[in-house]
Amino acid sequence: MKKLDVSTVLVVFAFCSLSWFSPLKAHADTVTLTLENVGPGNNSGGVYTYPYNFSVDGSGSYTSLMCYDYTDEIYFGETWTATVVDINSSSSKEDLELAYLFSVASNPSTPADAVADAQWAAWELFDPGLIAPTQNGVSQTGVAIELTNAQDADLSNFDSGYALYIPETGWPSGDGLPQSLIGLAPTPEPGSLVLLGTGLGLLAFAGAFYRKKRSIAY
Repeated sequence: MKKLDVSTVLVVFAFCSLSWFSPLKAHADTVTLTLENVGPGNNSGGVYTYPYNFSVDGSGSYTSLMCYDYTDEIYFGETWTATVVDINSSSSKEDLELAYLFSVASNPSTPADAVADAQWAAWELFDPGLIAPTQNGVSQTGVAIELTNAQDADLSNFDSGYALYIPETGWPSGDGLPQSLIGLAPTPEPGSLVLLGTGLGLLAFAGAFYRKKRSIAY
């Protein structure tokens, strides 16, 4: 049986590292979400509005997401698995408009009233029968303005960097379907990026080693 030389082993190892630890691999298709808290103090018409703060895959730092499914419910401490769907150029116009509304709500400079308007606009985008309550600074007029702004926006600026988090499995038996959410797309973990760099380095080393060996042979 022919033995593998060192350069072959390094090439194979480097290729596996690139395949396994690349950013595409690090961006998981599913994540585990746990609702930790909301707010602070964002409540409109008896329902919470953005931000919903989640632990993602058990992380100690929270990720703020916005709900766009009004009819389903979630509670503090509830955990489930969600599919991550990137918003891109092939996404529906509604999803791109939703990304615009999330960008408004998540902007630290947006006033609290406008955050609530953007949240209700996200709900009404997928459920036109909803009517926002006229309280806590929210008005249907403000919601209508946010919906119009979303329709008129240059949506090409919102076809990357955002993702939908759609419930897949794992919620308690007998409990209703968790809400669907939108937020920033997950980013590769630093450890994965280090391993990716290691794989690239090994691949370059293996190539240099192989070329040197061939030059000696000839």
